[in-house]
Amino acid sequence: MADVDEVTERILELVTGAGAPCVWVTGPAGVGRTTLLARLSERLSAAGQEVSTVRFTQDGGLAPVSDPWPSPETDDGRVLLLDDTQWMGRDALADLEALVRRLAGTSSRVVCATRTPVRDAAERLASVRRLRAEGLVEPVRLLPLKAGEITGPVVEALGAVPSTLLRDRLHELSRGVPAALHQALDLLRAQGAIRIVDRRAYLVPGTVVPLRSAQLSPERLAVAKAAAVLHPLGEAMPSLISGLLAQDPAETLAILEILRADGVLHRGRGWRFTVPVVAYALIAELGPFERRRFSAAAVTALWNGTAHTSAPYYLADRIAEAGKLIDPRRALTELLDNAAFLPDDQTTRGARWLRAAVELTEDRPQRARVTLLHTMWCHLNGDHEQSLAGTRRLLEEFPDRLSADAAQEAQSIAVCALHNSGNTAELARIATNPPDWSVASSAIALSLLDRWAEAAELLTENDSWRTESTVSAMLGELFGGLAELWAGRSARFGANLTERERWPLRTARRHRNDQITSYATALLVLGERARAEKLLSDEDFPETGLRDSERSMLAAMRGEPSRAVDFAHRSVADRSRRGYDTGSAAMHLSTVSVLLSQGRFSAARELLTAARATAPMLAHLLDIAEARVDMALGETDRAARRLHAATCGLAVGTDIAWADLAELALRKNDRAEAKKALDALEDLASAMPTGRVLLHRHLVRASLGREPGAECLWLAREREQPHELAVAAERLVRHGATDPKVLTEVYEVLGSLDALLHRARLRSLMRKNGIEIPGGRQETVAENEHLLALLAGEGLTDEQLARALQTSRKNVEGRLSLLFTRTGYRSRIELATALLNGRYAS
Repeated sequence: MADVDEVTERILELVTGAGAPCVWVTGPAGVGRTTLLARLSERLSAAGQEVSTVRFTQDGGLAPVSDPWPSPETDDGRVLLLDDTQWMGRDALADLEALVRRLAGTSSRVVCATRTPVRDAAERLASVRRLRAEGLVEPVRLLPLKAGEITGPVVEALGAVPSTLLRDRLHELSRGVPAALHQALDLLRAQGAIRIVDRRAYLVPGTVVPLRSAQLSPERLAVAKAAAVLHPLGEAMPSLISGLLAQDPAETLAILEILRADGVLHRGRGWRFTVPVVAYALIAELGPFERRRFSAAAVTALWNGTAHTSAPYYLADRIAEAGKLIDPRRALTELLDNAAFLPDDQTTRGARWLRAAVELTEDRPQRARVTLLHTMWCHLNGDHEQSLAGTRRLLEEFPDRLSADAAQEAQSIAVCALHNSGNTAELARIATNPPDWSVASSAIALSLLDRWAEAAELLTENDSWRTESTVSAMLGELFGGLAELWAGRSARFGANLTERERWPLRTARRHRNDQITSYATALLVLGERARAEKLLSDEDFPETGLRDSERSMLAAMRGEPSRAVDFAHRSVADRSRRGYDTGSAAMHLSTVSVLLSQGRFSAARELLTAARATAPMLAHLLDIAEARVDMALGETDRAARRLHAATCGLAVGTDIAWADLAELALRKNDRAEAKKALDALEDLASAMPTGRVLLHRHLVRASLGREPGAECLWLAREREQPHELAVAAERLVRHGATDPKVLTEVYEVLGSLDALLHRARLRSLMRKNGIEIPGGRQETVAENEHLLALLAGEGLTDEQLARALQTSRKNVEGRLSLLFTRTGYRSRIELATALLNGRYAS
């Protein structure tokens, strides 16, 4: 439906104008007809017009909402609002037709609201068609919301902007009908399938829960529940329902027709639910046996050819639901065959099929094989509870049925599930390398606990992992190389990356993909965007196969801030983290840097809080991110303490910390402290000469006057990472290491990054160096005001605002006063709400 205010205004114009005496509003159930009439009544009454409202009931009776309509004999400007006119009987319709004719030429009006489709439409609407033909009725059809139009109602309901995926899912469930939209929201919220991060709502995996369906009589409800399961079978559905409910076929068809006339079902070439969420609600109300029985009937009909369906996963879904009520051998074969060809975006469905398949197995060896397959699918789907339960079952009940490779698979999945579900105590026990766990599994446990040095030591001292199994050899080499890399020894990692043809299990798609993802993640953690992209290209590996954390880092490095933040939010929202996500902390660091450049402090803090809760690997990178928040707010001493702490363990990422420490020291004119940071960078560059380490070494050298800034700028441009270039150029100019004219280029770069706060600080530096600011004064004033509004809406105190904007508190107070006066907003909360809704205009 179009915005209710717009439709109300349109009907008000028709009612108060000199046109037809009757306005007839139509639309499907839940589209908002009653709400519209209520809004009209309020507006007309407020304008001093006399309004009467009457609602018809299903038996054709009247339910007056206000004073009844007096027979108009004079032109008195009254308005009659009639709701649910689809229930009007013949006599009432005839009276209405006569009334409309009498009102022609007067200022009195009638507004009728009819739910479509209408039962016995030809007979009931004949009078309406006659009136329309005579120009006495103005039709207004309320249409469901388009996908792009549901954002507003969702923001109002959730206080958060929906992601595209969530918006599209809600539209799919509700078909844009407002009442059904709220039902769909209730369904997804009850399932835990909506999570909010930084005032953005994301769709995540949920669990099936009951949801109250539409109010129906017991007879209609029974048929509707069966139809919810069976409607994809088209014309075969009515006879199947009759058989299941032991009901006369004529009675079943009559109830289905009533449901169709009531707008619950639609009948074209087959049957479908007008609003899909109603079917989901009805299925959720079914008991376990009832659901299995309906599913068994559907499978049987499809197997014997008495029914057909075009829905791609319908048969396998029903087989999984029916369980042992159908032929278990055929069911097991079909579930396994179907799971083998599922696309990557259907892992949740595949795990559900394989869980059912486990229960259909008939002997112990078969159950062991299917349980392992189901456990792997749960692992890929991020279902930590089920994958852990599966591995425990395998290792405790079927150890004699597992090959060495399968046993290692089960152990590594268990270790991953323990970490991702937060069970650090059990993880710590496995890290001690007990007899029943492999060396590779214990090394992985140590790594997940961020004890990388111990993992490297264990793998070096006990190299039995090389011969235990092919999977052990793969995992041992992978984690051994990473452990050395994070410690600043990159030779082994580099050799493994170069000699990819020697990777163990390279021909097995899943293991090959895991290794590609792991190496690409490591390169992104190091800041090696070009090398990561080349790896993906050389291996013909799509970026969509990466986790959200890796895609976020890639987007940040490419200068795509909105995508970087969105992928980071998605990663945080979807707590079913997949596999060994070694890039999580690095993603948080890069995203926090993006958010701070935009002035989004609360979002940066929220992201860091969420990160700490997951106990990620390489957690010292979060300390660097926290320090950057402190630096942006002028808390330089606290920032320095955090940065020093971040340099006391692993080497990876410490080039960022040392460069920031050098910058803090130089701002205080402490060249000795800056020199210590440079010495650390020199040592790091000798051991791990990655592009980012070299960039930071050249940056600090130039800032200390040890070399010109040209080498640093050349390397920054060569790396093609816009945010990195902007930071380096600003610092070089600040310390007199390069021509200030480079700031013009940087200013434009920051504009493409939506980096309002960074641009504001750069303007101050440009003025000090006599550089003309592009865009002119008017653009600068508008951007400054927008930034102030954003920061005020972030909840910063006046003191924090002053530090963030590098100005005085008095100046901030004056600018805020002017902002509130000009915009009309009365509080920071109103500002924040306007910014969230997109209604703030600078």
